[in-house]
Amino acid sequence: MAVADMWKKLFKNVSQNKQGVIDDPLFDFVHSCCAVMTSRDILKKNIDSASFCIIDLETTGLDVEHDVIINAAAVKVKKGGITKIYESYVKPPHPIPVESIKWHGITDDMLVDKPSICEVLPELLDFIGDSIIVGHHINFDLRMLKRHVKECYDASLEGAPWLDTMLLHKLVMQNNTSTQLDDLMNIYIVDIQQRHRALGDSIATTRVFLKIQLEGAIQEGTR
Repeated sequence: MAVADMWKKLFKNVSQNKQGVIDDPLFDFVHSCCAVMTSRDILKKNIDSASFCIIDLETTGLDVEHDVIINAAAVKVKKGGITKIYESYVKPPHPIPVESIKWHGITDDMLVDKPSICEVLPELLDFIGDSIIVGHHINFDLRMLKRHVKECYDASLEGAPWLDTMLLHKLVMQNNTSTQLDDLMNIYIVDIQQRHRALGDSIATTRVFLKIQLEGAIQEGTR
């Protein structure tokens, strides 16, 4: 059985007990995922044994309080290489603004048969697991993710460890002030298709992240 099919089956089996309390196994599962993600134990690991998860989200807009996720992707990295890839499209509760469609090219017609964000979240959180979350300008993605987790499952991701490739780049290349992903792709010679889709951007960010790691290791080795 595919993971997506398992989540759909669990959703169908949601029932209400005599006290009127929703008996939903997904709530416990999501809360356990959040507990793993917010644990600080990962920070105690050696960088060679740590797992990193590069995420990217496409949304209906840039308002973190009202816009919603319509495309999510994540790339798992360990020991300097990609180990797993995740991607899902999400059906929004309201039409996608034309201005956003011009940016990522995702239309309402493309999402009519896709799962809701509440169905996608258990898969995505389970995929991230105990990895350190990585992203470019990751604050936006994390705020979006935290809001949806709170709204769907009344769970929290506060305190989850994260790294921002923009900040890492400035740490390694102290004389370079570039902040845009396209700038870093040029600097680290990264070419990728499907920019402004979650999977394309997460793979691009992953390749930048790996080259920043390599550059940092080279600098460390020359000291």
